[in-house]
Amino acid sequence: MRYGTYYEGVTFGIGGSLTRAIKYLIIACTVSFLIGKLFQIAGSSFWFTAFGLTPWLIKKYLMIWQFGTYLFLHGDLWHLLFNMFALWMFGSELERTWGSREFLVYFFFTGVCVGIIYWIFASGLPLFISSGTQFQVLIGSSGAIFAILAAYGLLFPERTILFMFIFPMKAKYFVLLIAAIELYLCWVPSGVSHFAHLSGMLIGYLYLKKEWNFSRLLDYYYQRKRHRRIKLVEKEDMATRQEQEEVDRILDKISSQGMESLSRREVRILDRASARKRDK
Repeated sequence: MRYGTYYEGVTFGIGGSLTRAIKYLIIACTVSFLIGKLFQIAGSSFWFTAFGLTPWLIKKYLMIWQFGTYLFLHGDLWHLLFNMFALWMFGSELERTWGSREFLVYFFFTGVCVGIIYWIFASGLPLFISSGTQFQVLIGSSGAIFAILAAYGLLFPERTILFMFIFPMKAKYFVLLIAAIELYLCWVPSGVSHFAHLSGMLIGYLYLKKEWNFSRLLDYYYQRKRHRRIKLVEKEDMATRQEQEEVDRILDKISSQGMESLSRREVRILDRASARKRDK
């Protein structure tokens, strides 16, 4: 993950054109929202029960896929529109800066971590959320989007943002203000998981400050995997050459001394070589 601070002049150019990864995320969230609505119209809660993050279901039935799928579910149209607008507004420039793969790694890593932290606290460590939340369903990409907001404030601290579309302020102060509001709202009963929002901001901050480059780790893993494959092929080729040399020696021995001169080991080598040729 490329992390750095970009000091720029006053500009309101936030969002910009729709980038590739964000376009696919918006499509996926919209399709999931429509499917969820169809299930609701049919009187079924299957979509949200199966793919929303419900702590007790994960604990009892190991439905661990919910740590990722809950990101694509939204409760109502305004929930979806607000999240997708924020994703485009703050995420587009991050994707253009990092590239699509690193942006998606950041989005899913922070989103999954938010789900895991929510599950841990909802299952038995109530702090900002009540223990009864283990029976509720966490849905929405808000946690990952708040992580994107934190990243935007870190990478573009001097960028000017219109708070409430009226008051101009620098991105770094905007992010701190949003964090303070979310911290306050954690203590106000509502149907919104402000704890998940704060978790997303904290995870995003730590991810970037610690420079955890998971894309680079993936590249390293695949490079090591390719290296092991090459070494294995080289080892197999060397063993094949050695075996062929041994077979040639045995055949020369047969030519000069006859089959009766072969030892049991030499006979086994010939048998193995013959079997290998038949398999090919």
